[in-house]
Order: sequence, then structure tokens, then C-alpha cells
Amino acid sequence: MIIKRRNFIQITTLSLATAMSGFTPSPFSKQAVDAINTKALTINMSADDGNYAFLVDGQKQIIRISNHTGSMNVPEHACILEYTAADGKNKISVYIDQGTSQSFLLPGMRTDETEVVWNTVLLGNPVRGGKILAAITGPNNTHPVVEITDIQGRTLIKERLTKTKTEEEFEFDVQRYAKGVLLMKISYENFSQTLKVVHGN
Repeated sequence: MIIKRRNFIQITTLSLATAMSGFTPSPFSKQAVDAINTKALTINMSADDGNYAFLVDGQKQIIRISNHTGSMNVPEHACILEYTAADGKNKISVYIDQGTSQSFLLPGMRTDETEVVWNTVLLGNPVRGGKILAAITGPNNTHPVVEITDIQGRTLIKERLTKTKTEEEFEFDVQRYAKGVLLMKISYENFSQTLKVVHGN
């Protein structure tokens, strides 16, 4: 099911720069965005299979498009996607509404970049049954550290993971801990992301 959304596209050419009217990039800092949950956004783009570089509120993601479809992680609040058009010159900006789950984009320019951007998405929040299920994206054969704390900052779980795939799901059992808001921090070298987890029934 595709959630109804508003999608505004702006193309800026070399000869004529136009400004977006009525929309400004999200005021959230990177640190604030890190503390906000993310969600998957399905991308439909009539373009050749390959990797495409996008900026999501200024943060780069390399997305694989296959059969005109790909998926990226975006914050749950409204955000701006930016990428280069297929001609390699025009810059395209797309406003993504808060409720958007799928977006149809103009063709973009492929990139040779294969950088895997670290990101974590909670698969279900509030958490039910006392199990936090998280999909962690990042380079293969790495060992990110996951620390789950209560709202007072007390560590409940701290675990060094072994990640063998680009995107891998991990489960954390918080059933024995009090219900309420938990913070889940994922870190590896220079990467750090904190997600708010609602521990429900």
C-alpha cells in the first residue's frame, strides 16, 4: 500500500537557478537526526540498474537500483533528497513528506561509488514481546558495538556484534527490563547512531 504523499521536484540548470518556494531543508542537526527513528523509502526510478548517490538531508547514501526499484533509509520527519540528473549536469531536489513510503523520481546519473553507509532501522517500534529487532547496514566483516540503556542512562545490554553481510538483522532481548523508553546506540569507528526504542507489552 502506497501512503498518499506530496512530492515536489525542483531541477536547477547551469543557466537558470530556481529556488524552492515554501520548503526549507529540515532544521534538525545531524546529532538530532541520529536520535530520531528512520524508515525505509522505496524509490522508483526509470533508469538502468546500478548504484546512485543521494543526499538525504545532506547525508550521503549509495543506493542500488535494480529493475527500476531501490530502497533507502530516511528520517521519519519530512526531508529533502538531492541527486544528479541523468545528464550529469542538472541537480534534482525532492521534498519527501513525513508520511511518504514510496517516491517516483526522475532518472539520475549512475555512480561508480560502492560505499556502504552505516545505518540502523528498527523493525517494529514500539517493541512487542520484549524483542528489539534491528536491521544494521554497513561494511561486511565488521564488529559494531550495540549499547541499550534506559532513559536514565543505565546500561542494560552492551554487545559487540559480528556483521558478515552488508545488511543484517539482529535481535536483542529486553523482556526482563521495565517497560518504557530505551535508547539504542550503534557505534563503529567514526560512526555513531542512537535510536529511541519504545519497550511496550
